[in-house]
Amino acid sequence: MIKKKLSVILLCLFFAGVADAQEKNPQVIKGEPQVEDIYNVLEAMDVHIFRFDLKEFLNNVYAANIYIDEYEEGKSPKQVHSIRLGTNIQSLNGIPEEHRQAFRELKQVPEGKDEWEAIKEMAVYFRKSNDSTAVCTVNVPGGMKGGVPLQLRPIEKFHSYIYYPRPFKFQAVEKADHFRIPLALYGSAWLDKQHDFIRFCGEREIDPGMKSEILKDIPHYYVIGIEFKSAKN
Repeated sequence: MIKKKLSVILLCLFFAGVADAQEKNPQVIKGEPQVEDIYNVLEAMDVHIFRFDLKEFLNNVYAANIYIDEYEEGKSPKQVHSIRLGTNIQSLNGIPEEHRQAFRELKQVPEGKDEWEAIKEMAVYFRKSNDSTAVCTVNVPGGMKGGVPLQLRPIEKFHSYIYYPRPFKFQAVEKADHFRIPLALYGSAWLDKQHDFIRFCGEREIDPGMKSEILKDIPHYYVIGIEFKSAKN
């Protein structure tokens, strides 16, 4: 008899617990910030990040150079900045003999070898410096890091400076002694006169042949790219 009463009590407690769980009000559960959140915060602060893998160009010794071309409606495009990165593969033979061992240790060059891979990847950062100026920073891990100013143009009528980046489409390039590869575009929004508002819409990736429709609407933009020239004699 006692066992039966105990079983009934336990069943009652079980069903009471189930009912309580079903009737419990929902609540918000705190989570940890994700990488996507960090990117969203940076973009809200007008900071944009691009990273590029350059390992496939280590099949040859190239002198690498970052170029920045400016395009403005009604004007011919012009190169406004150039950043020399040096060669993508470097040699201890170009280092004074008294410093070679130090460089061997610094660049972790194994004994019996004289060369190391100096440019394997690169990052480009865009950020607003003030209302009318942005800064493009190039960072080569283990190599160099430097920034250049980009002068911005106000949108007609609204007199505001609104710029957005777009990456270029990437495709295989034929082997050559000299070629230029566009990496990213940083361009101004424009005034839609028909609807009287500012827009920046079109392709999410820019055609490397500069045939994208969005380029017909952007009144002012910069193209940041990398140039390779064969350094072999």
